[in-house]
Amino acid sequence: MIGERIDGRYEVKAYIGGGMAHVYRARDIILERDVAVKVLQPQHAEDDEFVRRFQREARAATSLVHANVVDIYDLGEKDGLFYIVMEYVGGNTLKEKIVNEGALSFPETMRIFSELAVAIAYAHDQGIIHRDLKPQNILLDEDGSVKVTDFGIARASSAATITHTNSVLGSVHYLSPEQARAGTLTAKTDIYALGVILFEMVTGLLPFNADSAVSIALKHLQEPFPNPGDLRADLPGSINNMIRKATAKDPLRRYENVEEMRQDAETALLPERFHEPPITVDDSDEESTRPIPAVGPHQDVEDTKVANGEGDEGASEEEPGDDGKEKKKRRFWKIAGLALLLLLAIIAAFTVVPALLSPDEADVPELVGSQEEEATTQLESLGLEADTEYEFHDVAEEGVVFNQDPDAGRTVLEGQAVTLFVSEGQETVEMPDVEGLQIEQAVEELEDFEDVDVTSEPAENVAADLVMEQNPSADQEVVPNETTVQLVYSETPEITLEDLTGTTQEGVDNYLESNNLNGSFQTNHSDSVPEGSVISHDPGPYDTVEEGDEINFIVSDGPPPEEEEEEPVQTVEAVIPVEVSEMNDDQDVFEIEIEYEDSTTDGTEVYEEEEITSSTTYRVPLEVTPDTDGSYTLYVNGDEVQSNSFSYED
Repeated sequence: MIGERIDGRYEVKAYIGGGMAHVYRARDIILERDVAVKVLQPQHAEDDEFVRRFQREARAATSLVHANVVDIYDLGEKDGLFYIVMEYVGGNTLKEKIVNEGALSFPETMRIFSELAVAIAYAHDQGIIHRDLKPQNILLDEDGSVKVTDFGIARASSAATITHTNSVLGSVHYLSPEQARAGTLTAKTDIYALGVILFEMVTGLLPFNADSAVSIALKHLQEPFPNPGDLRADLPGSINNMIRKATAKDPLRRYENVEEMRQDAETALLPERFHEPPITVDDSDEESTRPIPAVGPHQDVEDTKVANGEGDEGASEEEPGDDGKEKKKRRFWKIAGLALLLLLAIIAAFTVVPALLSPDEADVPELVGSQEEEATTQLESLGLEADTEYEFHDVAEEGVVFNQDPDAGRTVLEGQAVTLFVSEGQETVEMPDVEGLQIEQAVEELEDFEDVDVTSEPAENVAADLVMEQNPSADQEVVPNETTVQLVYSETPEITLEDLTGTTQEGVDNYLESNNLNGSFQTNHSDSVPEGSVISHDPGPYDTVEEGDEINFIVSDGPPPEEEEEEPVQTVEAVIPVEVSEMNDDQDVFEIEIEYEDSTTDGTEVYEEEEITSSTTYRVPLEVTPDTDGSYTLYVNGDEVQSNSFSYED
């Protein structure tokens, strides 16, 4: 049913356990809380009488509202599926605690017992007897507080444990003598179970053990209850007396009620009660010798009577006066009687005798959800054999029966084997080796695992984002969907920058190299920072950076150069007319060349060079300063014809 939604509201998350009813952890999607859902198994859901009692007792349990009693939230039926929704309690059962830790300390024992007794006393006040008290039904939440469960279906469960008789065995290790003999059950039945539970808490052991459930029941009925002080030398006499009184075989010799037992427990650890003398419990219960009702159909037997009046065949002589007719009549009835006896003998030969000689039959019980040892013991008590096969299972815990063959409810011959499929837990795999991988790659490698926690740590001389540690370690056998993998990967160390302003280029280079940093450099003039030293850097002093980051530096290029004062300049235009008619030459073409020099030139430069055939005027601009004059020279056909110079005029 994992993943299914019951009645559209309770989303089943995981299998917890159970016997005649499977118990699941589910999520109430309306109230957004975890709940425990107990689902009646199909073979019991078809029994109208069982369902009626199941519902009646579950409704009665809803009236129990107490801090130490598991709350009943809902009761329903959907498509033939009968279920009870209860408070979900994390933590362990008292049975698991005793198995894991052994005998408990006296203070812890009495704290647990006090809370347990308060819950049972409250239930008795409401008119409800548990009748199936055992450490498996006592839950301890994460704070260690007691939560008693399975109140509501105690009676319904008892009805389902009947096999061939109307006797009820119940949970045999905590069975009261009156339960063993199928007597009337009262609040004293719960007191006996409380005594057995207290015995188990202080000794870590069960009072009676045997090869079969019937043998254990007989010990509860007939054998003296073991003295817990013989098993634990430091046991206070007060607790020893509590156990002796609660487990008296005669209910009348037990505590009057659970509240009386609880009040006795309140002072049990006082120093003056540690050496309390043992009480005497007269266990000569005549009922203990009464046999357990025989296995077989319950029958109503009527007493047979023999007529001792007229017609009694015990008379051997005839009365005087009997004639032959009367003698024939009596002979007829004798022959008829013998014929009837013969007929009854023939019928018995074909019916009763074969039934007596044929092997007994047994109904296969519901074993799915039981521990292997419990299932095997239950089969043996019914005269059946257990054939166990072990398989990995994704849901059932190790050692729990997750399937059986034949199914529950089948009738088989005694001695037949029932195959139990027992979970070996979830299949394990070798833990992959992801050390040295990039963290992203490692997480991909572990995609089959339920949970992967990653943390980073600074690491020198290690590349960033590499897995340095893993837990579980490589090659360890793990269950992926139950394993939380922890990875530690390398983180680039953070560096707080020093104030490098004023540091020389060489000093900066050494700092960057020693801290695995990079640098870029620009220059700028500075009046205050010597040439070659750092003016500023970004990120700035005392900022945090990581290895490999780049720091931008501005380095001094020395003071800026002094600005020279500009010299005044004047432009003088030199007008140079060339008149051809004035030439004393018969040429038609004249070669003209004009050279000039001023403040813009570095020596003499040619301004114009061309041939002319007519008179032309040239205008040459000259830049002059107070210190530099401007001048020009005109050449015609290679001969200097004229020159002139110009000075700066204030």
